Amino acid sequence: MKNKIHFILVCFCIILTSLLSFNCRSKHETFLEEVNQYLEVQKFEKALTIIQDKLESKRDSDEVISRTKPKRERVIRMSEDRNRIVWSEDEKLIFRDIPNPLVKTKTLSDLPFDFRISTNAEYALVSFRLKNTKGCRMKAISMLNDDLDYDSGAHIACRNSGSISKDGKFIYYFIDESLYKEKTESPRKPTKILDASKILPPFSKLRNKYSLVPIEDNFILMTGIAGSYNMYYLQTKSDNLELISKDILSPKLYYGNGTSIFTIGGKIGIWYLREVEYGAGKKPKINKGFSITLREIEPWKTSNKKDFLSFYNRSIYKWSPGTKKVEYPLLCERAWGVARDYIIYENKIGELVLANTAYSEEDWAVLDLYKEVKKQIKD
Repeated sequence: MKNKIHFILVCFCIILTSLLSFNCRSKHETFLEEVNQYLEVQKFEKALTIIQDKLESKRDSDEVISRTKPKRERVIRMSEDRNRIVWSEDEKLIFRDIPNPLVKTKTLSDLPFDFRISTNAEYALVSFRLKNTKGCRMKAISMLNDDLDYDSGAHIACRNSGSISKDGKFIYYFIDESLYKEKTESPRKPTKILDASKILPPFSKLRNKYSLVPIEDNFILMTGIAGSYNMYYLQTKSDNLELISKDILSPKLYYGNGTSIFTIGGKIGIWYLREVEYGAGKKPKINKGFSITLREIEPWKTSNKKDFLSFYNRSIYKWSPGTKKVEYPLLCERAWGVARDYIIYENKIGELVLANTAYSEEDWAVLDLYKEVKKQIKD
């Protein structure tokens, strides 16, 4: 036990010396002295709690973009370039242009079951669960103004997800596994553009899911269930559908930096991150990808050609294939990677925070201290 205490105090003194060399001395002295008091009397768990609170705290540069803790879990959607986001807070949808910043809030008449946005995040297709029967109804809205507020007469299976065009003029949705297109103006005139026989899931006899993800003026169409999906490319001008890949694990896709999208391929327990490149009207082309672990299963591309950000078990990691992961000095409940190497995270009190990833040496030193104390508690 004496050796253990001595080791922790030595580590603490090294990190303390490093931390006290920075500005804002009194603020960090208070924090470090409090931690030291508990280490000296062998209250390691209490010391760890104080350090953890520090890592959970907002920095001065962090921006709280919502202080509301919704009753239901937030859903966050991103524009194709990840410079814009739309998120749900109960009956509200909130638009945020990250670099500008521009904020718009839309209050809905009911709790949305789900929503999907256009590539520029200016329009949303919102689904609401029907009250006295199965299925969902749909509404198309503009996130920036009141130019669009259109109720579709179609009812869809709630498990399926449609989408909306970049200009808000058309919505797309699935009925009985067929794909329909509808202009967002009266009179309602839905048109079947693809029969179910042309949209083949891996296992046709199962209760498959269908979804659309917009890229440029077209869509990626996903169909399947239970870790087995087919990926298609839908060209909206011709309504032509082409198979891209059969070996996809999840319908969830991750936008890159505006000219590609990432998907998880492989099979259960063996995952590959695969990039689908499409930019400038080119037909999407998927690569073979590279193996990833559970900690990398939610990848967000950074401005660096090889680097990604991922969130796992309250921590955010920067990584690239074949290199050691870098854990950021931040603990949070959920996180997403957006453009310009920023992150959006939810803290433990339910705030939504926008933060850069330029951490100071002081921040990294606090993380080192956290790891050392945590390690000694386990030992």
